[in-house]
Amino acid sequence: MIAMRLDNIDVICTEIEPMRAFYADLLGLPLRLPYEPGQGWVGLRAGDVVIYLIEDDAATLPPHPAPRFTGGANPPGFDSFAFEVAELDAAIAELEKHGVSWAGEIVESEWYRYRGLHDPEGNLVYLTEPLLDRRDPPVPAPEAAR
Repeated sequence: MIAMRLDNIDVICTEIEPMRAFYADLLGLPLRLPYEPGQGWVGLRAGDVVIYLIEDDAATLPPHPAPRFTGGANPPGFDSFAFEVAELDAAIAELEKHGVSWAGEIVESEWYRYRGLHDPEGNLVYLTEPLLDRRDPPVPAPEAAR
C-alpha cells in the first residue's frame, strides 16, 4: 500500500471569510495553523484530515457549478464533504438556531443517518451519525478485485 491515510483536502473558493465562518464558527472545526484575515487561505482540522480553504480571484475561476445533490444527474468529480456528529438531531437543532437552510430531509440507512446543507459557495456538506461501530474490522475486498 502506498497511500496510508487522507491527509488534507484543498477547496478553492472565491471568498475566504464566509467559508471560514461557516466551517470554523458554525460547524466548529478548529484551526490547523494560525489564521490572519487577508492571507487568502485557512487550514481547519476535521479529525485526522485538514481542510485547506484557498481563496482565488473569482475572475480567474471557471463558473461555479450548481449545487450538487447526491442521487441526481451529477457530473463526475467531487460531490460532498461528510462530517460525523455524535447525535444528528442535536446537531440539526443547533444549526437551525443559526438559520441554516437544509438540502433535503434526514436520510436513514442501516449504516448512517445524515442530512445535507450547503456552504457559502454551494458545496454540499453532510452531517452524519454513523450507526456502525467504528471499531469493526474493515470489510474484505471481493475475491475478483484482489
